[in-house]
Amino acid sequence: MLPLLCLNVGSSSLAFALFPSGASDAVVAGGIDLSAEEAVTLRRPGEKPEVLEVDDPKDFPAVVARLIDREGQGAVPVHRIVHGGETERAAAWLDEAEVARLDALTPLAPLHQPAGLSVVRRLSAERPDLRQIGVFDSAFHRTMPAVARRLPVAPEGPFAGLRRFGFHGLSHGWVARRMAKDAPERRRIVSLHLSGGSSACAILGGRSVDTTMGATPLDGLMMGTRSGAVDPGLLLYALGRGLGREDLEDLLWHRSGLKGLSAVSSDLRDILSEGGDRAEAAVALFCRRAAKAVAEMSVSAGGLDALVFTGGAGAKQPAIRQRIVADLAWLGLSLDDTANGRDAPIISAPGSPVQIRTIPAEEERMMADHATALMDEDTHAP
Repeated sequence: MLPLLCLNVGSSSLAFALFPSGASDAVVAGGIDLSAEEAVTLRRPGEKPEVLEVDDPKDFPAVVARLIDREGQGAVPVHRIVHGGETERAAAWLDEAEVARLDALTPLAPLHQPAGLSVVRRLSAERPDLRQIGVFDSAFHRTMPAVARRLPVAPEGPFAGLRRFGFHGLSHGWVARRMAKDAPERRRIVSLHLSGGSSACAILGGRSVDTTMGATPLDGLMMGTRSGAVDPGLLLYALGRGLGREDLEDLLWHRSGLKGLSAVSSDLRDILSEGGDRAEAAVALFCRRAAKAVAEMSVSAGGLDALVFTGGAGAKQPAIRQRIVADLAWLGLSLDDTANGRDAPIISAPGSPVQIRTIPAEEERMMADHATALMDEDTHAP
């Protein structure tokens, strides 16, 4: 089995992890978030972080090529692909036909799909003999029942062939795996992924049965720069007042959510430190909509045995968790303030009927596992 270089490419961020053959732990990991960093960082277990020298940290395809030359010789590149479309597979080899299929989904994920595929295409052009794997962030939700997949529009006409897909599947899938190991008796789970993009997922017996994102990653919870679900009548109103399609798209994807409402930042930490009426309004709405999503997902799960916070903000921001849980006290949720303050694995108060946990996301590890399964299938194919 070959080593795996897992690449998690976003519109303004890159995360990576190198897994040796058959290993479950990365020997080197790192990345860059262009909203807060200027250099690509490498981290090795037990060592100080170092900088990966590149000409332009914003040129992610070039950064990945440099990374392969320095750290990943002989490794198979494994890419997180946000929108997998109708495929029932968790991963696939990225040949020309598969890349074309995924590119056709760009209108449904314009913030993510081009960024991920740009790295795939550059590597294919410069290293044509290098085989690459795509792992689909929507695949975990393929177990959703029909009622959770349907859109409330006629299946004919402009929405023909579309349905609710769901995203953040690598993160929610990791939560399902960890809970099956650590608390198997807690079968009805809501996973709350809070980060630049945010979503909630109803997990029943380890399987996704509902989620807040729909046909696109623009749906659902309020996010860093994305609006989340918004009254469609307002969109018609804006178009009627002369707002162009491209401007509307930019507004909803890049200038809404926390950034638009606070006029400060897309980062909750910056907004909380800034203070002021608009900042407080943004945080209050973000937390209220997250709490409402937990209640909604509890319906689909048939109840609630555990609430799990994951993602950067979910696992590492006690003040945000406290506000969300306070809105859910009527469901029996209660925090242990001390445990919550130190981001403990279990943060619910003793005796709370609903267990509350934090589980840091391990998307690159999930990518490695799905890629390994695909390679095993090829090895054992007749």
